[in-house]
Amino acid sequence: MSGPTAIEHNTVPPDSRTTAIRPASVAARGADVERERPKAVGLVRSDVSGLQAPRHAIAVQRHARTLGYHYVYTIRPPQDIDDAIGYALGIAAGLDVAAIVVYGLDQVDDRPARVCEDFDLETVCPAMTWARVASPAPVETGAA
Repeated sequence: MSGPTAIEHNTVPPDSRTTAIRPASVAARGADVERERPKAVGLVRSDVSGLQAPRHAIAVQRHARTLGYHYVYTIRPPQDIDDAIGYALGIAAGLDVAAIVVYGLDQVDDRPARVCEDFDLETVCPAMTWARVASPAPVETGAA
């Protein structure tokens, strides 16, 4: 099994009404856009971001929306939790999101593969997409 694939992308200006994910046909349908766009959550760890946490939270939310995601929530794990990434992965799974957006890879302890087992990972700085690892197709065995 191969690891996650990083895809570098240019950030689309927020006023351009163009995204890397949402096709123009979806934008034309008005109210259905929110329901049809893939969902994303942000992860901001105060133990990593420190005093920059509020700025990172805004940047994460803005980046997700610029990419065309329906931004659901900013996850801020408690300071006293042993596994902040596992905590965030559990919430993301419960919300059935397509992606987790972070400011930088340090938010996931420089281990994008852990997130990409179940989700796409988007980073603000640098602007990169770490694609979800594709599950191998089931192999059928048996006599014909």
